[in-house]
Amino acid sequence: MFGSTTGLPSHHAMKKCTYCGQESADDTVNCSGCGLNEFESDQPAPVEKMDDQEELVTLISCQKLIDADLVATKLGSAGIEAFIPDQYLMQSIGFNLNTYGYVRVQVHRKDYANAKDLLAKPEDA
Repeated sequence: MFGSTTGLPSHHAMKKCTYCGQESADDTVNCSGCGLNEFESDQPAPVEKMDDQEELVTLISCQKLIDADLVATKLGSAGIEAFIPDQYLMQSIGFNLNTYGYVRVQVHRKDYANAKDLLAKPEDA
């Protein structure tokens, strides 16, 4: 029922000093062991829910990283933010080209229709 070192109920939120490891009550400002105010909390950090329109969706899959990069550059020049989540994976396994067979290009859901239209337009000669 009670914590072994602090005398507080064990269900009370505790945080641990990142320097010396001393556990303190969650409302403690400075560590009683070393005096620093840098703590790890037992409570998980609150996660902000992403707006549905900001969610990333896959626009296209390319066979090569260079192709995905060209698509992302074209989208970026039109003001559409694009992401290549597989970029570093493909760079690190370059010795085994096209291991997974695709490189995804993703955009925010709100930009999906405009990005699709932009890619459907023929290239300027």
